[in-house]
Amino acid sequence: MYGIINFVISFGAMQGFIIGVYLLIRGFKLKQDFFYLGLILIGFAALLGRAVLIGIYENQPLFFNNLNFFLLISPALYLYAKESSRGTKNPLNFNSIHFLPFLIINLVFIAYYFSLKNPIDYITYLTNIIKVNDRFSIVYFSIYLYLTYKIVRQHKSSYRKELYELLNRLMYNFFGFYIIWLIYVLAELIYFNYTMELVYYYPIMLILAVILYYMSLQVILNYRFLFDIKAVRKRKNFTLEEVDGKNLLNQLTLFMTEEKPFLDGNISLISLASSLGVNPKALSFVINEHIDKNFNNYINDWRIKEVKKRLNDKQYDQFKMLTIAFDCGFNSKSTFNLAFKKATGLSPSEYRKL
Repeated sequence: MYGIINFVISFGAMQGFIIGVYLLIRGFKLKQDFFYLGLILIGFAALLGRAVLIGIYENQPLFFNNLNFFLLISPALYLYAKESSRGTKNPLNFNSIHFLPFLIINLVFIAYYFSLKNPIDYITYLTNIIKVNDRFSIVYFSIYLYLTYKIVRQHKSSYRKELYELLNRLMYNFFGFYIIWLIYVLAELIYFNYTMELVYYYPIMLILAVILYYMSLQVILNYRFLFDIKAVRKRKNFTLEEVDGKNLLNQLTLFMTEEKPFLDGNISLISLASSLGVNPKALSFVINEHIDKNFNNYINDWRIKEVKKRLNDKQYDQFKMLTIAFDCGFNSKSTFNLAFKKATGLSPSEYRKL
């Protein structure tokens, strides 16, 4: 019986690791979001592999392999959801700061293994570290699971249909696994004091193996849309549901009011969409459909509002008109004059004399 279970777990770890490494290498070369999907698969495969190793070595000489891969999986899921919402598939900027806890805590595990020669002291100290680590992991995983849920819901309109459905299924799987994992952690902390035998972990390992099989199958079935980067760039038509459009419009207005990105003379649709964490096509659609302007006119309207605000402020009386215009994001006198005349019906000098 246990032989069959070990085979299922081992095979799940192996195929998850192979596909994960493939995604990792290809994602790194192409600088695309499936790099993070590879990290998720490798992290889960490592968890299964560790269980198999501990099962083989009953005396647990490889106990130091209790490396915390939840700290790798959690941010990888969030970053995959975040980066895959960028429908233009611009080159990925790898964000390593999210993985610092994974590196730091695992270095501590390894340091204890090599520094403590007394097996009794080693087990005692390591158990104490694991208790703290498990608490931290629960909180860490909870935060990133919530952030992933939030970003998928907020940027629903930015995902392709297949990817949105895939992310939803992954979140449900992760949440189910999280609940069961939480039960195990609480049982160890409250009742077993980390003496629970490996055999009791087989149910959660089987669930994890099923998740890995499922994820690997999804990669194979959705191979074309995961890797066809050009297909995203070729899309010409983009629409949003009314509710999604209004939500994005509110988000955009708040950002423009508080952050004033229009003061940057080099602002572009892509850079503004990146700051908001949305698909540029979705942003363009909202500006065109809900505001009835193109991007340049929309930005210039905000700049004109800022110019008018400063012209009505006495502390700017000593500033030249062109200085104010440039400070508000305009790059040329002619563009400023035309935009101001169109918005107010007056030239800048005429408006200032009022």
